[in-house]
Amino acid sequence: EFTVEELGTYALSRNPDLLAMRAEVDAALGRLQQAGLRPNPMLETKGERGLSGTDNSVMIGVTLPLDLNGRLEGRIGVAEREAEQKRKQLSDKARKMRAEVRMKAGEVLSARRNLRFTEELLQANRRFQEVLGERVRRGAAPALEESLLLVEVNRLDASLRILQSRVAISTLQLKTLAGMAPEFPLSFRGSLSDFPAAGQKEGLKQAIEERPDVALARTETELARAKVEKEKAEGRWDASVSVGYQRTKSSFMNVMGLSESGAMRSIEDTFDMLGVGLTIMLPFRNQNQGNIAAAVAEAQSADRRLEFARLTARQEVAASAAQYGAAKLSLEIYQSGVREIARRNLDVVWKTYELGRTSLLDAIAEQRRFIDIEMGLTEALKQVYDAAVEIERAHGVAGR
Repeated sequence: EFTVEELGTYALSRNPDLLAMRAEVDAALGRLQQAGLRPNPMLETKGERGLSGTDNSVMIGVTLPLDLNGRLEGRIGVAEREAEQKRKQLSDKARKMRAEVRMKAGEVLSARRNLRFTEELLQANRRFQEVLGERVRRGAAPALEESLLLVEVNRLDASLRILQSRVAISTLQLKTLAGMAPEFPLSFRGSLSDFPAAGQKEGLKQAIEERPDVALARTETELARAKVEKEKAEGRWDASVSVGYQRTKSSFMNVMGLSESGAMRSIEDTFDMLGVGLTIMLPFRNQNQGNIAAAVAEAQSADRRLEFARLTARQEVAASAAQYGAAKLSLEIYQSGVREIARRNLDVVWKTYELGRTSLLDAIAEQRRFIDIEMGLTEALKQVYDAAVEIERAHGVAGR
């Protein structure tokens, strides 16, 4: 059995979408590790043999790219920002997910409340239906009244079925958000009155800057600037060092010479050579100008998105406060000036009917008004509940 708060925590650990985003964070950390590695040296071997004669040559060499002019730092800078971007995306998704779970739990709680008072009314009407049926059989009441009350009982029964389906559907949707299978026996306690405390956070500017979506937009600007530096580094000169060893055996065909002892022998010799080379990439024609220009434009775009994220956050904070204030006032009116009076009115009308001073139609009409008011109270409670959740979401609390 969960509380709404525990259900939100459970969803953050089990929701498949969040689990996928956590895997994306791990992938970004792997790319960060890869970005810090230097290029591998390259081994080159080559052998040559003359088509005629015994001349042959063997060469082996190693080439090492130097990765100069900030290329390594540029790759690491971009990979670090990409990993941080994935973390911020995960945090923002968690903020929205917790709020979404609470909102869906509110739908279940409101459907349960409507279902509960409808069941109570249906039971009360069925009990009175038995009493009225007995009165009709004794001739103390007309048969028409029994028919009218039967219609009302059936109408309440039909409404009850609809409300039961709403509870079931909302519960299934809540299970999906929490990463539960449809057959999972979910049970959670609470009521719409248990909405979160909706106090305004001090230091509004700081609170907005700490919101995961604003932090994400800020990280994207840092990523865009890191890409600019990386593209600039790619456009600078680079070099690689090579070291090689070559062994060559050479001879002259059909030409003989004398050895030190005076014997005839073929003229041949073996030569060993060690070489060192430096290859420099000269960025005369291609300085990566196109990619640099594209990265600069992306950085400007990221700056504009950051401004928009801050503006959106301020609007959401202000709107959530206004929504909460209006919903709270509406709830107070319902609780003090509508619902209790309607309940007393309904009791009086039914008692008046039992005394024979009003008609059954009047009692049924009053009951329907009371049902509308009860459902209105449920909606008012849910509006306050939703507004409190929205304040948490707007201040970024739900993602922590």
